[in-house]
Amino acid sequence: MSDAVQIHFSSLIPPERQAAVLEAPHFVRWRDGLCARFDVRRIDVHDVVMFGTRVGFIFAVADALHDGRPVPGAAMLRGDSVSVLLVLTCPGETPRTVLTQEARVPIARPDLLALPAGMLDGGEFVSTALRELSEEVGVDLKVRKTDLVLLDTVWLSPGGTDEAIALYYAELEVRAEVLRAMDGRHTGLANEHENIRLHVLPLHDLPTIGRTDAKTVLSYHLYLARKGTAGEITGDFPVDT
Repeated sequence: MSDAVQIHFSSLIPPERQAAVLEAPHFVRWRDGLCARFDVRRIDVHDVVMFGTRVGFIFAVADALHDGRPVPGAAMLRGDSVSVLLVLTCPGETPRTVLTQEARVPIARPDLLALPAGMLDGGEFVSTALRELSEEVGVDLKVRKTDLVLLDTVWLSPGGTDEAIALYYAELEVRAEVLRAMDGRHTGLANEHENIRLHVLPLHDLPTIGRTDAKTVLSYHLYLARKGTAGEITGDFPVDT
């Protein structure tokens, strides 16, 4: 059914970029899902933002019906993402977590504090989580695939974007010198213009950092629901059942 849908591109999008959009995994998934659940008459692709050679944001409008009635069709496609709530313990210390401080132009904030996160870029959730932790936190924090526990997967803003985010946590015992080395560290990929600063703080202080994003707040409260109330979070973690 998706092959029969008329897809039109803005005249400003060159042919080679149009071909890349049609093959981009997040566009294919959106198009196929849309055509499976709606009566789609036409899709207009208005603009594309490339991340190097990779298709990044796609701005599209679908002429679609559900139960015979038109539905709002504008969508900003960017694919899925993943984040990790780190819960770090060392002897004699309350559990710590790690936040990134990074500039976010869409909200006009140069210093947003939030959990480490990243886009899937065609990979799997777990492998992307491990890669992002290495890039944003550092290689001295040894996080393995088996350390990651899924809290939930949620859509972030389904009225405007296709992005779903997988929320993980990882509990690790670390040495005090590792915590000190991470706090204030500058990280990020220069070729992606990332300028990230790490902040290590007590886990129970996370609600006091000020306005942050949905993944950070939701991960914290989902973790509390799984492990107990804030007052019960100590270095001795209850066993999952």
